[in-house]
Amino acid sequence: MGKLGCITMVSVFGLLAALAIAQDKPNFTGSWQLDPAKCEQHTVKVADATWAIEESDNSIHLTETESGRAVEMKCSTDGKDCDVHGDKAKASFWFNGPMLVEMETRGDHVTRYRLTLSQDGKTLKVETTYIVPRADANDVLVFTKKS
Repeated sequence: MGKLGCITMVSVFGLLAALAIAQDKPNFTGSWQLDPAKCEQHTVKVADATWAIEESDNSIHLTETESGRAVEMKCSTDGKDCDVHGDKAKASFWFNGPMLVEMETRGDHVTRYRLTLSQDGKTLKVETTYIVPRADANDVLVFTKKS
């Protein structure tokens, strides 16, 4: 195979790899309503919550409203810390395949959130792990996309 053939093959494989990576990162943009009947809540009990998410190439803007109280954050999705407005906390986001991971530090409490979308993109599942202090069980919140 000639030099041009090798370059073409490398380019094709690079393009296919980039497409595969792009497909691994779903877009979480939307307005989401908590569905308490589908949640598994052991540590924290949430009865009513909405999340508004705007995601772009390398950033996310998330507004969480629970019981009339809003918490907002605008962060990159490359793992760098950002401020959580409306709360004295720091957060960082990154993708782990199709999962969006958030690590949040509030004082001496550390919590990890793992966000995944259903195949049809209409259900958002948020698995919450309490790292410090450690909890016996994870909470799972389930949100439905509003039309």
